[in-house]
Amino acid sequence: MTRFCFPSRLRMSHQSRRLNTSYRRNGKLQSCEPCRKGKLRCDHMMPTCGRCARRNKPEQCVYHPAPLTKTTTLPTPHATESSGSPPSVAATYDFNSASFSNLQFPPFDNTPVYQPRVPRASSLPAQPWSSNHQPSIDDLARRPPCYPDSQLRGGSISFQQTAGFVSHSAILNENESSIGILPPNSAANQSVVSQYHIEKGVAILTLLKDFPQIDKYIDKWFSLTRGIIIIEPMVRMWAAGIWSAWHKVLESQKPEGLRQMSEKVWANTMKPVTAILNQNTTPQEFTTRTTGEDLRWEVVGMILTLIGLLAQSLQDGDPIFCSHDDPPVDRAALAVRMYNASEACIGFCADFDIMNDLYLWLLYEYTVVYCNLHARGSYSNWQKSGYLATALVAFGLHQEIKVDENTPFFMAELRKRLFVSCYENDKFSASFVGRPPRLTRQYCRIQLPLDLSDAQTMSDGLDLDNALSNLDANGWNQRGAIHHCTFARIFASNALITEEILEISLGFLSTEEIVSRAADIEARAILLWENFPSFLRVDPENPWDIKRAPIELLFLAYIRLADLGHHFLLQRTLIKKVGADSTKLLTVSREMFSFILVLTNNRGSLRDFQIDFSQLLCMYGIPSAAVIAVELLHQEQNSSGTSAPLPRSDTIQDLSTFVACLGCVRPESGGYPICDRGRKFLKRILDTILTPAPLISSNSDTEVLGDTSFTTPLFQTGNNGEFMRWLESMEWEQESWVNFNQIQA
Repeated sequence: MTRFCFPSRLRMSHQSRRLNTSYRRNGKLQSCEPCRKGKLRCDHMMPTCGRCARRNKPEQCVYHPAPLTKTTTLPTPHATESSGSPPSVAATYDFNSASFSNLQFPPFDNTPVYQPRVPRASSLPAQPWSSNHQPSIDDLARRPPCYPDSQLRGGSISFQQTAGFVSHSAILNENESSIGILPPNSAANQSVVSQYHIEKGVAILTLLKDFPQIDKYIDKWFSLTRGIIIIEPMVRMWAAGIWSAWHKVLESQKPEGLRQMSEKVWANTMKPVTAILNQNTTPQEFTTRTTGEDLRWEVVGMILTLIGLLAQSLQDGDPIFCSHDDPPVDRAALAVRMYNASEACIGFCADFDIMNDLYLWLLYEYTVVYCNLHARGSYSNWQKSGYLATALVAFGLHQEIKVDENTPFFMAELRKRLFVSCYENDKFSASFVGRPPRLTRQYCRIQLPLDLSDAQTMSDGLDLDNALSNLDANGWNQRGAIHHCTFARIFASNALITEEILEISLGFLSTEEIVSRAADIEARAILLWENFPSFLRVDPENPWDIKRAPIELLFLAYIRLADLGHHFLLQRTLIKKVGADSTKLLTVSREMFSFILVLTNNRGSLRDFQIDFSQLLCMYGIPSAAVIAVELLHQEQNSSGTSAPLPRSDTIQDLSTFVACLGCVRPESGGYPICDRGRKFLKRILDTILTPAPLISSNSDTEVLGDTSFTTPLFQTGNNGEFMRWLESMEWEQESWVNFNQIQA
């Protein structure tokens, strides 16, 4: 059995031995200094080569990075290991080190495409904000560092150092065409569509029978909101093309006609979208070639998903679902039916590995519908949002997005919109459930879309040139107009701040570093809010401006609550991580709760945005109300220890109003479980306050009060009260906000 054992010369520290992968100029592995000077064969092992180990001279085994130069002695692998640091093959960043934690988020890349790009000399992120430099909104919108175009050439093979050069097939991808081989992904998909898929497509097409009613749903949707990713001009052109080419088949619903239509749609779907995309492709040309006779399943899925979004956003009894002759449409059943159909279209693309822009747009919309049908904070919702993030990275949207020979201007802008929206949603979802985000700033290049209207984005020629010329140097419109891109750009800056808060909340940093970084983040969050122009700052006391569309008022409310949410999370982090005082948290909670009450008291204006309304209650209303409720209970039971008492009557009335509002959330809503849980919690505290039991010192009478944890101070270090257990276990999931920066069909 001895033949299966390590030889004695290799048995010592075999787990820490590794090969030195540094190469000399001649392409051979680097030798240690004793072997190099003695011109002896070295086995290139670290920290000690075999020859030096046999000679019992490990201290002399040094791999000098530049042996023929006279420079200051560098730390050797042996010296590094002797200091107690774990061995590593290559140098890596220490994510818990002070140097890394002091880095601020990289600035945006929002330089308009028509301006020349000037690469920065350094590839490091911008320097942290200093005490004598106050960032402005333009500072937050600077471009991230550009990396020089460096190439490694060897014979006839060359490749650029881009984000994809580490792929296992990178060299093949870069050089196959030069030797006459067609890359696999550039050829048309030759897979055979089965009869099962065709028949399943027929079942989906039956949902398009009443296409005039679908047109009404589309009109209703865009009368309420506008598109972020799937913009109105595209959807209307798609719908017109479908009806023009297929209205006879859809009206008759003859099986043979539907089967032929399904076969045609399948044939179109199997064609790569890249075949119709080049630098000169106009938005109208692209849209026309994906509908009508060229209809694809991705487009069918997006239209059906739009109907599902509408059904989830409206209330029962809305006129769009009612008719004089027929019974009302079951809104909840309609949403489920459209979800099932869109899921089938997603499955079609997954079955045949179809990955393109249309598929990502559909996946984005589908994810929103799915997450609202399931409980917020559920594992299934976390899975779906993760699937979307994975698809974005696989498609390469985390890298630089620019106009090139295969990418027209409008497509580059829509890709930026999509990624920024998903990036923001990822941060709020992570903060909601208290998990690390999946799209991180270290690996994502955040490029802001230009502040153009939907019509301007769909324009070309002189109209596009005029629109671009009216933007400032940072890509903002100069007319004070409020576009969806205006909010998308703001939400991106909020997302970066949220990610920094998550780093100190979920990471493992020292107390001093948490306090330092929290103060820096708080200062920049305040400055970001103060630098917003007046037309983007809502009046907390009277947010409803009759001159604004309801969707714009909703956006302004989200902007204000996002700012307050930053301070709420920061104070929660300081309390839990360093035992800070809870005074600031209570102040922020009262301001946030007051604004939520203004929204709930005017919820009639939000009647057509039920997804967003329940989202506001879950994300901002319940946490702030819980903080206030527990503090009020503590004040009732320990009045002498409260420095700034809450107004008892007003607070009880406000909490009672909010409890009633939580009870209005319908059971089919994804936010119902959280709202119902919050309602029960707040109601119990109010019952305890309004019907207090007599305080008697005996232990038996203490049980009359209910949970004794309510007698402990708010947020006291080590507090294991009901509120702390509840708040820590609460999954504050921020799902995709349909009218926030999420899918807008």
